[in-house]
Amino acid sequence: MTPEFERLFSRYISILSHQQFDERDIDYSHLEKHLGFLRQLALVENSSVAVMDLFRRNYAFIQSRFLPVIGLELDALMKQGPRAVFEIMHPQDLPSVLETLQRGNEFLLGLPAAEKKEYKIIYDFRLRSAKGPYVRFIQQLLPLELDARGNIWLMLMLNDIVPDRGEDAKPQRKVMNIRTSREYVFTEEESGTGMLTKREIEILGMLSKGMASKQVADELFLSVNTVNNHRRNILEKTNTENTAEAVRFAISMGLV
Repeated sequence: MTPEFERLFSRYISILSHQQFDERDIDYSHLEKHLGFLRQLALVENSSVAVMDLFRRNYAFIQSRFLPVIGLELDALMKQGPRAVFEIMHPQDLPSVLETLQRGNEFLLGLPAAEKKEYKIIYDFRLRSAKGPYVRFIQQLLPLELDARGNIWLMLMLNDIVPDRGEDAKPQRKVMNIRTSREYVFTEEESGTGMLTKREIEILGMLSKGMASKQVADELFLSVNTVNNHRRNILEKTNTENTAEAVRFAISMGLV
């Protein structure tokens, strides 16, 4: 790793160090209560679910179908922690990801305890695959458990493979209130999530509810041809092959 990576990584860790843990405030039986649901979630979503223990600074749980894709062994990843992932991350994405984690976590840690579980951090990045080419992922970070002092103790990590957007595509990131969908921390320029217009997001949201193009057209007072043109533009911009893939991508990024 480069000196720049070490500087950014140290800054990220220093933000997490602002939380003062006391082992007496932590009850690991709470983690056990989540595991059954998390294992089922990984199976149903056919993706990757992990839990980061911010007290021990390591993974507390991982269930992922993507480990063979990126050439990582579960035991090694549990032992090495997040650095194992950073080591195979695209060098162009590393600075943005570490800055996102730094600023996003700084925001979360500064919230009142009662509000911390209402927010999530979303960002995308590329990891080198076992076969060589890079694969793009979207990760969602959500506070899962707080300790008795209101510190974020367990962080839920949801990961999905998404279509690549090209070598020069700007990284996407946001901090979002889950309840209101309002965004925080990053400006629109910094977030890089403006690939879809408001109309395209509106149409994609309606399509995600199972509405056909004719229904969308009638609801928005548009022609079916116009709606279908929007659908084609959405697929092109998100580099997806069908509406279902585009909807999954949009949901992961918190667009719909």
